[in-house]
Amino acid sequence: MNLKNLIKDDTGKSLALFSKKKFIFSNNYIKEIKNYYKKNKKEIRICMHQSKKSNLQVMVNLIILREEYEIHYHQYSSEYYVPLYGALRLVTYSSKNKYRSHSDIDGKKNIIGKIIKSERHIAVPMSKYCIYLEFRAGNFFQHKNIFTKKFIKSSKILSI
Repeated sequence: MNLKNLIKDDTGKSLALFSKKKFIFSNNYIKEIKNYYKKNKKEIRICMHQSKKSNLQVMVNLIILREEYEIHYHQYSSEYYVPLYGALRLVTYSSKNKYRSHSDIDGKKNIIGKIIKSERHIAVPMSKYCIYLEFRAGNFFQHKNIFTKKFIKSSKILSI
């Protein structure tokens, strides 16, 4: 199976690809995701769950290093991050959007990162892009991002 065989959903912030069939996520998908980025310069996610209604969301995401990021949180569930290519900086903030802490996960030394429910945060790739596996409980409709309207420059995040 390749990316062309997956069902496209472009109603979100990035292209989402779903499979209604059982499939194994192989290294070939990593290559295809990288090629997609090189060609389109856009973010993409492959959803291992079957639909937005699934109560466990498991996604492989490619996110791009942007100029700035908005602090956000999730009211109903925690998130887990496992880098597959590149490294990710997870930055947490107080309820007043003040810097609290950060963790770098690279899939080698630091393998898994966790953001607890209702914790304000930003996830930033530490290079042009990062591909990572993300898990979270609850369906898409329950797990909406709640944005704080507070933006932080990526240069500031990466210089911490």
